[in-house]
Amino acid sequence: MFLFYCDTNKKYPSFPSPFTIPEMKKTLAFVYLLLCYTLTISAQSKITRYSGTIKGYHPDMGFKTVQLSNNNAVTGLYSSYLINIAADGTFEVALPLTREQEVWVGFPFFNSPIYLEPGKELIQNFDITSPSAVTSVFKGVPATVNNDINKVRPILMDFDWDAIDKAIYSMTPEQYKLYFQQIQQRKLSQIDSIAKKGAFNKTAYDLAQRNVKYSTADLLIFYRHMMESAYRHVNKLSFDNKQPLSKPVKPDSSYYSFLKELKYNDPLALRSYNYFILINRLMYMEPVYDQARTEGADYEKELAILKTKDTSDLGIKNTINHYEEMIARNATIPGALERARPVVFKKLLPVSSSMETDIVYLQSITREMDINKDTLSAEKLATIKSNVKNPFLLADVYTLDNTIKESIRNAKTQKGYSYNQLAATTANDSMLTTILEKYKGKVIFIDFWATWCGPCMDAIKRIAPLKEELAGDKNIVFLYITNTSSPEKSYDVIMPGIKGEHYRLSTDQFNQLSGMFNIVGIPHYAIVDKRGTIINKNFIWTQNDQVKEQLLRLEKE
Repeated sequence: MFLFYCDTNKKYPSFPSPFTIPEMKKTLAFVYLLLCYTLTISAQSKITRYSGTIKGYHPDMGFKTVQLSNNNAVTGLYSSYLINIAADGTFEVALPLTREQEVWVGFPFFNSPIYLEPGKELIQNFDITSPSAVTSVFKGVPATVNNDINKVRPILMDFDWDAIDKAIYSMTPEQYKLYFQQIQQRKLSQIDSIAKKGAFNKTAYDLAQRNVKYSTADLLIFYRHMMESAYRHVNKLSFDNKQPLSKPVKPDSSYYSFLKELKYNDPLALRSYNYFILINRLMYMEPVYDQARTEGADYEKELAILKTKDTSDLGIKNTINHYEEMIARNATIPGALERARPVVFKKLLPVSSSMETDIVYLQSITREMDINKDTLSAEKLATIKSNVKNPFLLADVYTLDNTIKESIRNAKTQKGYSYNQLAATTANDSMLTTILEKYKGKVIFIDFWATWCGPCMDAIKRIAPLKEELAGDKNIVFLYITNTSSPEKSYDVIMPGIKGEHYRLSTDQFNQLSGMFNIVGIPHYAIVDKRGTIINKNFIWTQNDQVKEQLLRLEKE
């Protein structure tokens, strides 16, 4: 993939130029278009391998799998891949990659981004014989970048959250901003100091710099969330209550001046793992919600009025609860956020942020494509093309469109699943008995899930190898229950790829089960024994062996 590095802060010697100013502008425009064209052509998926060894590993350590997450900043979507660790500590995973970029790997001893290049193999060899001094060395084509990032990784990952929470929980917005900007400056200086000691790869340096700057921007954008979290930690308060407990000062527009200090409209930003997070923060930052709430009901104003009335009245009490829930959820009317973002971006971001504006626009489309498993019509594609100023970004949209088309085709040939429907006459209070009766004499693993739930889909992938292992055991059933929040078209595409028994219930039916199983969020798991008795209403698991042990033990009873 063709890439170039340009440090705008570096001072270069002057040379006589053969170009006039207009000619230089034309040349720079041509170079930028060439880069965009190259990026578009290059954005074809290539199978990329990540492998390695873990010296000192033993299966009894409590983990046999880890996950790799590949975030796509253009689509706003991510793919997770299960990495199986062999008994001898070797591991390997293959994934399609469209561009060189950082992905996240989650070993218990190494939770950090690594840098991959399409079609190349990266080898990471760990030594965990000393748990307090874990080391890793990279080999393969992308090794130079990763080994140099290893030199500054302790700086990048240095966040003492206990100390930070104690420091920030009573700060004003400006004090908070200055606090994290000083941390940023310290980290950038430390990186520069290490880079100057010897040859330091330019891509590694660029990624390290972006990591620090983007993560700082993330924290600054998330001011109120961070203040709420710090307040609860310092005061040892529960996180179960979704209502805000702290009352930090609301930042004014001048607080967000740091946004104009970031570098925008730079295709190389797509390499950074933290750029994906930055885009998400920009999309859902508080000024966007403030602008969106100018449409529809002002819940905070209405709530203040209601609280002056007779709050013992059941109707008023219920309305207050509803408004408080809407405020906690940052609820807005449909389409308001999409309309608010261009307005806010124009005020807070530099004019030269067309790539970020394009990405935010494309994410509003690609997320709907993914949730509903919709492919692009010719008319829709023409509209998208006319609205996007950076056409190289469209390659990711084309890839997603093709992926959805392939999923639709594959759904028609999948085996190993069974879709069940309850009779229309089934009463809600007898619904669970009706479902479980079909599997009497078998141990049941119940998974409450939804097609739009990322953690649900990750866990379904993670448990798939165990289901294959137990496929010949007819006394164990994997039961998947969702509701109509899983769009029918999406459900019809995804469900056939999940081996097991399936039910898609109405909202009322699912609510009935939610009460029985104390479901407050998904994914949620439960275990039922051969007699139809619920053994565990909220089964917590992280490794397949935990599930296997429980199921096999109940099978023997």
